[in-house]
Amino acid sequence: MYELVLSSRIARWQQILDLFKIRDIYFTRDYLLSALKLDPGEAMLFYYIDEEGHGEIVYPFIKRQLMNEETSYYDITSPFGYGGPFLKINNDASKLAANFIRTFSEYCGSERILAEFIRFHPVLNNAAFFTDQIEMISVHDTYTLQLNANLSESEAIKNSGMESEKANGFSFKKLGTVKHMFEFLVLYYSTIRKNEEKDNYYFFTNDYFESLVSSLGPDLQLFGIYKDSKLLAAAYVLAKGETIYHHLSGKSEDEIPGEAETELLNNIAEWGASSGFKYFHIGNKNLLASSGSGESIQQPYSIMASTYFIARLIHDRDNYEAFQPLEEKELIKRYGNS
Repeated sequence: MYELVLSSRIARWQQILDLFKIRDIYFTRDYLLSALKLDPGEAMLFYYIDEEGHGEIVYPFIKRQLMNEETSYYDITSPFGYGGPFLKINNDASKLAANFIRTFSEYCGSERILAEFIRFHPVLNNAAFFTDQIEMISVHDTYTLQLNANLSESEAIKNSGMESEKANGFSFKKLGTVKHMFEFLVLYYSTIRKNEEKDNYYFFTNDYFESLVSSLGPDLQLFGIYKDSKLLAAAYVLAKGETIYHHLSGKSEDEIPGEAETELLNNIAEWGASSGFKYFHIGNKNLLASSGSGESIQQPYSIMASTYFIARLIHDRDNYEAFQPLEEKELIKRYGNS
């Protein structure tokens, strides 16, 4: 059996996450609402209880409308970032996953949902439970720093501040997510222009960042690295529960390749450790270490690698084919988070 929870049911959505002990930001109602600026549609939470007693599954997604000349169809997608079904296992995980897919496919058929596009969560590794039922597409490895919780008292006091000066001339600052948005966007769009040859499905406009700020509140943080009063690199991060997620960043054309960005990530990790977070998810290896400068994230943080998978599951192939489905290369561009 299942329950479909709309985003208007704020308390019920959170109640279900609490049942699963989920504090990850990508499963929250607020994050899905912010993602609607990128994927217009309706945010929903699917709560599945296995009738054979194998467990329960929670699955947040965005339902998007597809139009043709005769009728309306739909598809669904995980929001930009990560997601997919999250399992609470009582007995057999494989049977739980298989039963869920069958039930969810029946739901999709009744709602004229032709296909779903799943961004699995590399840190939670929920893709592992569906490899026998769904064809996975490996996008890239992602990297997570295990933060050092054993900071000395003096380090904690130093790192918890709004601003700190470094011996190498850099200045690290915690910035206002609204007040400094324009300064961030200058760097962000400068970085985007350097990659114009990439076919970006997601070009993040001002209204997306405004939606992030209004939806996420204190779960969104903005940090910057300055040198000689000039902002050289900045990043928005998602900070909730045990994990900080690098979300979007930008850097100045004037910076020495990788130097300021590496300094920024190191300092965010220090801030996270002193603020009680256990993990800092970087994403891809290009951020983890800059080939231009040869620098990388400083120790003592251990680094854990995990693979980011996406998948396409078609529920009505005949009608889906009429909407010019994407080939695998285009699927990776569209749902690969870059």
